[in-house]
Amino acid sequence: MTEPAVAIDRLTYRYEAARGSSVLALTDVTLTIERGEFVSLLGPSGCGKSTLLYLIGGFMPAAGGAIRVNGKPVVGPGPDRGIVFQQFALFPWRTVIRNVLYGMEKQRVPKAERLERAHRLIREVGLTGFENHYPSQLSGGMRQRAAIARTLAVDPDILLMDEPFGALDAQTRSIMQEQLKAIWRATGKTVIFVTHDVREAVYLSQRVVIMSKRPGTVKEIISTEDFESETDTRVQSAVEHIWQQVKVEFADAAVAHA
Repeated sequence: MTEPAVAIDRLTYRYEAARGSSVLALTDVTLTIERGEFVSLLGPSGCGKSTLLYLIGGFMPAAGGAIRVNGKPVVGPGPDRGIVFQQFALFPWRTVIRNVLYGMEKQRVPKAERLERAHRLIREVGLTGFENHYPSQLSGGMRQRAAIARTLAVDPDILLMDEPFGALDAQTRSIMQEQLKAIWRATGKTVIFVTHDVREAVYLSQRVVIMSKRPGTVKEIISTEDFESETDTRVQSAVEHIWQQVKVEFADAAVAHA
C-alpha cells in the first residue's frame, strides 16, 4: 500500500452553538501522516486537537475539506482506527480479559484466536495476573493499560490517543510512556497522540504538529528523534525549541479569551 495512513486536505469544522450560531474550531488543516509513524498534536486548549482526532476517527462529519485513511474517504468510524481516551473507557461489569475480548467478539474472531490474542496483549501491557480483576479493582495506570490492550485487540491500523496519560501521576505516566513506545515499535502501528505536554510529545513522537489557537490550523511541523530515554539531553534541547513555538499560541489564546 503506497497511500499514507492519513491524508487531511483543507479540513474545516464548526461546532453548532446556541440559537443557531456556530464556532469555527478548525480551518484549512492540511496534514499527511505516513504508515507506522508516531505523530503528536500540540497546541493551546481549545485549538481543536481532540476535534481533529475525532474527525479522523469518523465520529463526526467535517464541515469542509477531506480526510482519507489508507486512501479511502472517512465516512464514519471503522475497525481500521482504534481510539484510547483520557478517561479509562472500560466496561465496569467486565473483567480485564472480557474487556479485551469484547471487540474481537463483535468481529467474530474464532474463540481460540481471540483468547490467544487477549492473553498476549495482557502480557505485553504488564497485566498478567489481573485478567479476572474488574476495573474498580485496578489502579489508574492499570486501567489505562487494559484500555490500550482492548483497543489493540481489534488490530487497528491507526491508534488515536486523546491525552491517554493526562489523569495519571508522574511516575505512572513515565512508565506508560515507555510501554507505549515499546508497543509502537513492536507493532508498527500508526499513532496519532494528543497531548499538552511538550516533553511527552518530543520523547514519544517522530514528528510534533504545533497547532494555532482557535480556529486551529497547522502552524508548524517539527521532526524529532526516536529517543531511547526521556533523560536524553537531546530531549531537553528539542523541548526548548518547540516550547518557543508553542508558547506564542498559548499567550495569544489567553489574550483572546481575556
